[in-house]
Amino acid sequence: MAKPIIFGDNIEITYNQGKENEFKANKGTTVQIYDQEYIILFGPSGCGKSTLLYCMFGVLQPSAGSMYVNGESIYDYDAMQMVHFQRKTMGIMYQSFNLINSITVLDNVALPLIFDGLPARERTVRAMELCRRFMIDHVANKRPTLLSGGQQQRVSVARSLVNDPQILIADEPVGNLDSITAAQVMDTLAEINDKDKKTVILVTHDAKYLPYAHRIVYMNDGRIERIVPNPEKKQILKLAPGSTIVTEIEQIARIYPYDSPKELQVKSIINYLTQSLTFDQIMRLQRFTESVIDGRMDEGGYLRMLMTDYEQGGVGVPVSEAGVMADKLVHILEHSRDIARYRRVKAEDVTQVRNTEFVNRIAEFIATQVGLELSPQQKDRFEESIAQRIGGFTKRDEFMEQILTPVEERGVGLSKKLAQDTTRLSEKLIAQGILHVGEAHH
Repeated sequence: MAKPIIFGDNIEITYNQGKENEFKANKGTTVQIYDQEYIILFGPSGCGKSTLLYCMFGVLQPSAGSMYVNGESIYDYDAMQMVHFQRKTMGIMYQSFNLINSITVLDNVALPLIFDGLPARERTVRAMELCRRFMIDHVANKRPTLLSGGQQQRVSVARSLVNDPQILIADEPVGNLDSITAAQVMDTLAEINDKDKKTVILVTHDAKYLPYAHRIVYMNDGRIERIVPNPEKKQILKLAPGSTIVTEIEQIARIYPYDSPKELQVKSIINYLTQSLTFDQIMRLQRFTESVIDGRMDEGGYLRMLMTDYEQGGVGVPVSEAGVMADKLVHILEHSRDIARYRRVKAEDVTQVRNTEFVNRIAEFIATQVGLELSPQQKDRFEESIAQRIGGFTKRDEFMEQILTPVEERGVGLSKKLAQDTTRLSEKLIAQGILHVGEAHH
């Protein structure tokens, strides 16, 4: 079996060790990375993924454990050996580019070659080759400050490769870029892995980039929770038949990327107990629902895709259920728009707590859906409670208390079950309505 080119053996990294503010960023982390793999270290901010990356790079010595690269313990290197390792074995990309603004793009790319003692002409030729490859040759004589974010990151890519390193590491390299430019940079990294045969190690907290990797290292609270092969990519590491299996858990993890294995297991069971759809169907349903919300699909198209067999590109929901689902979506979006309109009116005149037209429609919809039978007095108080909640004057628990309070105490007087159902639906509408106007949830 092939040996890993990177082996982190029980790595612990502690900041301010022995002091009151001691903090363990990595807690017994063991990881193996193989030649030509594309690995993503994934997890929420502060989980220890960048700390582990910089330990691999040789700039963050572990408090315990060992880091091996190509079979050598890199923290046993002397100063000159470490410099040679960081120049020849590793290339690095940063989120903030780290370019020198006082020199040209070409000189930024060529800079690492100076320390190898290469003649100026050879440095220029090699740097310009990379500038042409990454389509920045037309700005080679400009200062980095005159470039767009995407161009600056391509300069960073070229500089990281100028010494032809074996391994390219990237710390949130697209964090400061727009979505189109970010996709271009991610495609470039994939090309470097696929065509140049470089090992790529990427740190990110954004789940949409996970499909680029051969394996994803899920991290949380300084530990590796699991390492998952990407079933859509041919693996570099040869896995014995039966040694790994792609399960529904991996599908759920794409929807809930920050959940722990236990939480994913629970979601799988809950899905079995409460839903008739598989997660493949749910993911397709999610895509069609997004199209309706974005205005790219109408109600009729949505209903057709719900009823179309899964094998033919639809969701495969029974006709009777599809109609109910489509109606629910239409009503949710319709009344969430009422909430958005109401909040815009309220923003223009903060003294106007209630707008009868919008509030009446919302209250009537909720009452019908939940099955509330209200007296005129209850109806009036219910509408007032709805107006207060969607206007942001009360919180969820205060709204719940208002509709639970007996009528004789100036409440709505709902039973606990009806109050819970009413609150649940109200919050669903509010969540959608808030997104319509781009506000934060109260």
